[in-house]
Amino acid sequence: MRAPAATGAPNPKRRKVPVPVVAPQVTYDYQPGQNSADRSQLTLPASTKKPSEFQNPRALRNHLHQQRGKATRAARAETLRAQTGLLAEDLPATSTWWMGRQFAKASAAALRAAHTCLEKAWTHLEGIRLVPYKGVATKFLDASGRLLIYRSEVSQNVLDLLPKFIEEAREFVEACTSMGEHKIQGNRRGNHWFCIAGADRNNKKTPSLSDWHRDNKDTIEHFFRKGTAMLAFNGIANDLLLEHFPGVAQRYTDCKEYMEQKYSMSPQFGLFWNWCLNAARSGVKRVHCDPHVDAKNLALGICIVFVYGWFNHREKAWLVIWEAGICVELPPGVFLLYPSSLFFHFNIDLKDVEIVATANGEAPTRENSYALSDPVARRPEVSEEDWAEGNGRGSVVWFNQASMFQTSETGFDTLKKARKAHHSGQADRERWLGQDGAFLRT
Repeated sequence: MRAPAATGAPNPKRRKVPVPVVAPQVTYDYQPGQNSADRSQLTLPASTKKPSEFQNPRALRNHLHQQRGKATRAARAETLRAQTGLLAEDLPATSTWWMGRQFAKASAAALRAAHTCLEKAWTHLEGIRLVPYKGVATKFLDASGRLLIYRSEVSQNVLDLLPKFIEEAREFVEACTSMGEHKIQGNRRGNHWFCIAGADRNNKKTPSLSDWHRDNKDTIEHFFRKGTAMLAFNGIANDLLLEHFPGVAQRYTDCKEYMEQKYSMSPQFGLFWNWCLNAARSGVKRVHCDPHVDAKNLALGICIVFVYGWFNHREKAWLVIWEAGICVELPPGVFLLYPSSLFFHFNIDLKDVEIVATANGEAPTRENSYALSDPVARRPEVSEEDWAEGNGRGSVVWFNQASMFQTSETGFDTLKKARKAHHSGQADRERWLGQDGAFLRT
């Protein structure tokens, strides 16, 4: 494992970045995927296993089927590449590049105030690009071609497991202790039920499990046992990271191996040290996040969001990703992978907006546009009111906090110790923004 060169440079003071009240104007070039991918012409993803390593022919056939499925989904994926206004190196990180920056209080207050009123909120989003879900995965590239954001295709496998997961999430909330009303009301993301499971080194000399995780350790292990939907979705989330962000996956693997060797501890959620369930609670009927940035997360890393519930996703809880200048539809069953510490983001509803698509991503007109069908339809047990209002919507988040990587990548328990030993105390920005770094160029 490599650590940044020790230069002895001082740690510059953090600065808060003003967030403009009008969404950034980012222009994109749109490239549709293949309408019907011919499997015989597809290039299969490289396999990490040899045919001789499979236990029987059936296991090998299943593996090849999965590989062909990945290739087909990749061929169908649409791509939005920024032409201007979006570069990974210009996103708001701290000067040490460990974490994202907080945003200016005045700008944040203005946007949060507007967020409570749909009409006011949209006055700040003039010119933002709406990105509806069209049944295929979507790749968002910066102006240099780096993959920064990936929205998955909603697979039939995930939809089949979704009812089981919704029930498990309900039982999980009932079985776990609360984070406490004080923390819930102080949560910048909203006052829904939430938890933070896993380990960190925030304000600690050595990493350890969160207090909440220790209090609920047996319950967490029960819901992540073999055969649960929670464990299945955990595997899918990690597979998506490995497939689309291999550089980030390698960074996470390096941290995992360091922590195993030095502290005899491993991440409990694949390559992720932290896992969060966001759910409705008494008086709060859905998860609908307020404007925020996950500043403590690793800057040049990836956070994964999974959306669950049964709701009108064509109108409810789209995700604004501010610096990217986009507003993204997130239907139930979708996984979104992005560096949440570098983007100011929040949910917003669309009201009286007809969502249509065009074949080549050009501005829609009556002649070139077509209506989109709903990939997730209302189920009989869901009332029309709950469907229309988005009631029951929840989310799961996999993430890694920067403090764990400050330890693993400097080789010291804390940055204070690292600087005392004449280490720069900075992340290796050049490596993780480089050709084979966190965000691969496509």
